[in-house]
Amino acid sequence: MITVLKHSSIALLFGLAPALCAAQVTDLLEAGPSAWEAADSDRWQFVDGEIHGSTAIFDGDKTDPEASAFLVGKELVEGDFIVSMEVSFDRGRYLGVYLDYGQDSRSGMWLATGHALPADAPDNEVERGYVKTVEDGFWIVRATGELVIEQGRRVKLGFSRRGDAYSLWNDGKLIAVYRKPGGYPSGPLQLRLTNSAVRIHALTMREIKGR
Repeated sequence: MITVLKHSSIALLFGLAPALCAAQVTDLLEAGPSAWEAADSDRWQFVDGEIHGSTAIFDGDKTDPEASAFLVGKELVEGDFIVSMEVSFDRGRYLGVYLDYGQDSRSGMWLATGHALPADAPDNEVERGYVKTVEDGFWIVRATGELVIEQGRRVKLGFSRRGDAYSLWNDGKLIAVYRKPGGYPSGPLQLRLTNSAVRIHALTMREIKGR
């Protein structure tokens, strides 16, 4: 049985216009593996209507291929939308989403839950999610916000594009937003793990109607 994230008040939860409620919702788990591509397919499993992903190692450098796992949707995502997911982490906490990212240009938007704090982090430091731009493979942090994730506990995340605004949400709360004038050309939804193992229990995309 496929688990689907449902919220009757999702428009209010995500601070979007009421017109959003009438927009089309797509269950991105329903089609199973046929809707996705992965060069490292052994790191992604479709189990009982969920996606389970894991990197090969959990303590590698972020540039180490063994420390990453990519899953790419086959369909182009256009217009304004919000991708909502409910996940839990078995290891680590790093899950990111590329929006409007071009494989050839190596440019687009990157929204992620961020890394866990190191053991020697200052007491006043907090775990953060963030929004980055990627330009020809060069990454720039554009916005950050506190995002605490506990292993084994379900967390609700949202990744949205509305006009030129790209936003990261947690349980209906806006974590970080960055406006990129003109945005980027549309691309497929792309997921990436780094040093982590995750269970994606629900994954939907909802069109955003109106302004």
